[in-house]
Amino acid sequence: MKPNVRLPALLMDSLRAHAMMFERPLAPRYGDAVGTRMLLAFLGVGVGVFFALRLAFEAVGLRGRPGTSLAFVLGLLLAFFVAQRVFVRAPLLDIGLRRFSEWTRLERLYAAQVIPLALVIFSLIFRNHLSMLIEQHGLVGFVFFSVLMGLLWGMVQEFLYRGWLQTGLTRRFGAVAGVLVANAAYTFGPLHLNFLLGADGVHWGSLAAIFGIGLIFGILYYRSGNLWLPAVLHGLWPLNMT
Repeated sequence: MKPNVRLPALLMDSLRAHAMMFERPLAPRYGDAVGTRMLLAFLGVGVGVFFALRLAFEAVGLRGRPGTSLAFVLGLLLAFFVAQRVFVRAPLLDIGLRRFSEWTRLERLYAAQVIPLALVIFSLIFRNHLSMLIEQHGLVGFVFFSVLMGLLWGMVQEFLYRGWLQTGLTRRFGAVAGVLVANAAYTFGPLHLNFLLGADGVHWGSLAAIFGIGLIFGILYYRSGNLWLPAVLHGLWPLNMT
């Protein structure tokens, strides 16, 4: 009887996946013109459209409502895909958004193991926050305005800061500079100005936590070349949900 070699192979591949020893690390191959347009697109959407939407919703007195948050995220998501197609003019594959059929075995193992684990851990750690959202919105509203919105919001952040900014910087300045500078922009940029400019001072602890989590996402994206992995994990983060 032949020994079952599948289980040891599965265990070894799982360990390699958790160690982020993926087969296809990020290696941008597009030219200088596309790289420049990618960085300009980040500024246009990640900064310009971001603040334009916030100011527009605030001007009409809608900022802070559940439906407004979802509309804000959908607006940014639409701006990203339009800019990628019309302005950047590069396939989504160039920023790691590839079809599931093109994922490697290690990427699939990582997703199948880490995503359910993250769901369980996040649900336990943030159970009070999630319970509050369910009580506030009801179950249907929670799924639509909190879970869906949070998932899309996490994805949008990764598309902009990892997909565009980190990819563009990595190509020009190397992996270390690309990951660190993109993560610094993610931590101290428009997304988290409330922790920098709040009335009660700078929240250094929150910023340090954001930088640490962002660094994990940045390394995961660089080591795998698959933007869906950090995008989905970021989207499951309960504090994205409102």
